[in-house]
Amino acid sequence: MAKKVIKKGLTKLIRTKPVILIVTLHPDGTVNAGTFGAYTNLSSDEIGIAIGKPSHTYKNIKRTGEFTVNVLTKKIALASEICAQEIPPSESELDHASLTIEPSRKVKSPIIKECVANLECIFEKEMEIGYHTFVVGKCLVGYIEEDFIDIDGGLDVVKAEVIYNIRYPEPVYSVLSSPFKI
Repeated sequence: MAKKVIKKGLTKLIRTKPVILIVTLHPDGTVNAGTFGAYTNLSSDEIGIAIGKPSHTYKNIKRTGEFTVNVLTKKIALASEICAQEIPPSESELDHASLTIEPSRKVKSPIIKECVANLECIFEKEMEIGYHTFVVGKCLVGYIEEDFIDIDGGLDVVKAEVIYNIRYPEPVYSVLSSPFKI
C-alpha cells in the first residue's frame, strides 16, 4: 500500500488522548472550564498541557498557580463542546454544560462530580511555544470512580467509555473498545 506525503497538520497522524476539562477560578471566583486534548503524562505525578496564552485557563493558572483535570466520558461528551466555546468570565462553562462542582482537598479550583476521574494540580513551570505555552503541573491528589479502576490501579478507559476527539476541531468523538494483549 502506497503512503502519501503529508506536509501540513502533521500531528493529526498521531491522534489522540482522552478529552479533559481543565478547571480554574476567575478572579471573582467564577468557575472556568476549558476543553483540552493536547497534553501528555510527563511522570507518574506530572502532566504537561499545551494551552493558548490568551485563554482564560492559562491566565487563571498563572494567577492562582493551580487547576484541576477532569476526564470526560461518553455520557457527558457534550460538555466537551460547550466548554470549548468562548463564554464570558462572568459565566461558568460548567453551568452551561449542566455539570456539578465538588470541592477539592488540596487546591481551590473544584473538581467535576460527573467526571470519571479527577486530578488536583499545581503549576510548576512553562515553556512558550508560539501561540501556546506548555504548562507543567504537579498532580497532588486524584480521584477515580471505583467501578472504573483498571487492574493496574489506573483508569479503565474502555469500561468508563472515556471520549477521544478523533477529528479536532470537528466535533467527532470515539470511545475505545476491544483491548488486546500481545
